[in-house]
Amino acid sequence: SPEIQKLLSDLNVRLLKLSWYKPSNNLIPGQYLKLAVRIKPPHGLVNPSGFDYERWLLINKIDATGYVREVIDKETDIDGGIAGLRHAMNQRIEQRYSESRDMALVQALTTGYKANFSQDDWELLRQSGTVHLAVISGLHIGFVALIGWWFGRVLSVLSPRFYGLPYCLSVLFAGIYMQVAGAEIPTQRAFIMVFVFMLSGLLKWYIDIWQRWWLALVCVLIFTPLAVLEVGFWLSFCAVALLIWFSQQPIRWYGVIKIQFLLLLGMLPLYLHFFSAISLVAPLVNIIAIPLLSILIVVIAINLAVSFFSISFFDGVERNLVDLFWTLVDLSAAQEWSYLTLDPPPLAVIVVAAIGALILLLPSGSLPKYMAVFFFLPLLGDQMRGDDLDTSPVPETSRLSAIVFDIGQGLSVVVEVGTYRLLYDTGPAYLSGSTAFERAVLPYLTQARIKQLEHMVLSHDDNDHVGGFSAVKKAVHIEQVFSSFDLSGEYDRSCKRGVKWRVGGVEFEFLSGSTGRNDNNRSCVLLVSDGQCSLLLPGDIGKSVEASIVKRHQALKVNGPVTWLVASHHGSRSSSSELWLAATSPENIIFSAGYANAFNHPHPEVVKRAKAYGAQVYTTAKTGAVFLKSDAEGECTTTTMRQDEKRFWR
Repeated sequence: SPEIQKLLSDLNVRLLKLSWYKPSNNLIPGQYLKLAVRIKPPHGLVNPSGFDYERWLLINKIDATGYVREVIDKETDIDGGIAGLRHAMNQRIEQRYSESRDMALVQALTTGYKANFSQDDWELLRQSGTVHLAVISGLHIGFVALIGWWFGRVLSVLSPRFYGLPYCLSVLFAGIYMQVAGAEIPTQRAFIMVFVFMLSGLLKWYIDIWQRWWLALVCVLIFTPLAVLEVGFWLSFCAVALLIWFSQQPIRWYGVIKIQFLLLLGMLPLYLHFFSAISLVAPLVNIIAIPLLSILIVVIAINLAVSFFSISFFDGVERNLVDLFWTLVDLSAAQEWSYLTLDPPPLAVIVVAAIGALILLLPSGSLPKYMAVFFFLPLLGDQMRGDDLDTSPVPETSRLSAIVFDIGQGLSVVVEVGTYRLLYDTGPAYLSGSTAFERAVLPYLTQARIKQLEHMVLSHDDNDHVGGFSAVKKAVHIEQVFSSFDLSGEYDRSCKRGVKWRVGGVEFEFLSGSTGRNDNNRSCVLLVSDGQCSLLLPGDIGKSVEASIVKRHQALKVNGPVTWLVASHHGSRSSSSELWLAATSPENIIFSAGYANAFNHPHPEVVKRAKAYGAQVYTTAKTGAVFLKSDAEGECTTTTMRQDEKRFWR
């Protein structure tokens, strides 16, 4: 409404992203609601190799996030428009399909609605290399523009005055499809490319196809300058450039097959950089799937148009095409070798491999093709150098390092000593089924090629600390798990007080665990020290357990003050007592807490108390992940993700 638009304008907010717990089930797109909401500035988790949520918000012009508290008023009048049309089309599709993934595919190709795809569907599409076909992108916009072009060509035969009709109808068809598909950023980018190519033809600009490509690139950057931050921007423009390149080479009868394999080869460096994975069956699958979905789009458009008049022309054809597509996806993804996941290679290795790919793409006679082999050798060697499953002893000179991850309201810490790794807690699991471990910790483990954890500690049985345990078991091999509760499995070992072990020059010892009346006070308390620097991980213990540990362990200050103390219970008032701080004398205190969390963690009194003892305070919600490192000279350094990797959007 105008009132809301004015309010958002006053707040300098273009778009607002809201979450809604248990929303009303009778909401209709185009309906006006008056809501009581709580909003906050854009904020996301910041971790090494993790997804940059704040960048994503910026690209999508979302200037604030929040959640719905209650519905104040709901108007019964519906504003039709594009939102109403898309809703009506989705309803028509739902009425015609009982199979969920068939319905999901047709909705995705028609209105850009992708919510009905399951995680298994996405995995199949990814393994078969057909994700780009199941979501509306440049390929779909370009195909619809081509339909408009040929339709205009037919009409232009009627009169020479209609010479510009193909260009105009091409842009019109592409524009309508973009709007119906939700006008998401990838479709906007594709439409700009179509518009530039067609405008240059309509105005008879005497520029070649490469100049049009450059002009389209410049226009996209003018209208959407943040596009350079998107993976899709690089993939789409590079793919179009490769297609232009191939179109200028002599094409024989096997040209279509050759182009698909050359596309795979040409895009290989980008796939390695962005995804560290590639679908080996994609070239063959796309040869069949692209024309199949092109026909399907036309059939869907006809069927939807006539369905509003209760007429059905090609309903059976549409269903058969959808079934054929999913059969193709299932068969290709079923092969174990269909999807190759690689260890993330260094950028230098990718650049060298890109040179090799370029040599193979050059016309015959330019450079000997065998030279490309030498440029792919570093990539091959990088993948063959193995992973971290190293059974050799950790040298005594190995020092302590750790990362306290920014996982929101919860805790997860990776401790490393040479090739030895320990994970202390996993962070929470979410209602959506995903976990903080998968979002924050796993990307780092993947990038660092860590495939094994020698030890894992589950401090206590609360979701914000152990919710991601199942995800960890799926992602990496775990040698031994310590916990303060019964796991009833092969990993189970209690973190009893006094249990200790040594790795290289680093000592690990449990100071408390498996006692107390509540889960928090049963937390595994782990002290890690290399003689120069020390890290204390107390879980969620309260003041009473802190006092008992201090009483039993008078020498908590290992060779001096504790270097790094992760605050008990995220900095709540029930922990981090004066006695505890006096006994540990921490040089640095790290609060692992969520941004603007409902518990007011860390509590201002606790922060004030920590600073009074001279400790440097870090809160993951403000600093991002915190890096702790002990070097050979005995220096204990603390750095943060937001400080080390500054970005203008943070």
